[in-house]
Amino acid sequence: MEGTCIIARYQHSGRGQRSNQWLSRPNENLLASFILYPPPHAADNPFLLSKTMALAVHDTIQSFTKLDVQIKWPNDILVRKKKIAGILMENQWQGSAWHAAVIGIGINVNQQKFEIEHATSLAIESDELITIDNVLVSLQNNLSHRYNQFCKRESSALIENYQDNLFGRDEFYSYETDQGTIMGKVLQVLNDGHLQLEQPNGHRHAYSLNELRLIY
Repeated sequence: MEGTCIIARYQHSGRGQRSNQWLSRPNENLLASFILYPPPHAADNPFLLSKTMALAVHDTIQSFTKLDVQIKWPNDILVRKKKIAGILMENQWQGSAWHAAVIGIGINVNQQKFEIEHATSLAIESDELITIDNVLVSLQNNLSHRYNQFCKRESSALIENYQDNLFGRDEFYSYETDQGTIMGKVLQVLNDGHLQLEQPNGHRHAYSLNELRLIY
């Protein structure tokens, strides 16, 4: 059934983007997977669903903090330049028809210590423990709202909201590419999912996920 949600209380070998691991301590974070069946028209722009899910998680994090929440391409959620949530979407196709999408979402809720740098949680940012079930309810509500926009073809609003909350739009950052390290400022995420950067000399180029890595 569409909207089915599967919750895990503990994860020790979860997968993230670029085959990275997503590690979570027992009973401290929200780990959820949602099953969706996108409408037929959605197959024309599949990355729009990725943007939609990022907005749903962004809205959820924002509801628990007064700090600025940003989306780091493609689907990490940052607070104070630290990762607080991540999304991994796996699609199932039947020929050219988009049959289903499984949306894996991890939100750091009450974890206080991390094995990686640049990570944070709602508890750290709010200085109080958060009820995980409350985060889940908020996520479900925001996901329902954003997915409804997606199904109703409100793509302009979704794209504009996504662009407005992108990390790296306001200043230049260092990125590692196949040609070496560059300085770039985010311009937009294209419909095919590529990230378009502008270098200080005005040169613009679009990169796929495997061609670019942010250097903090």
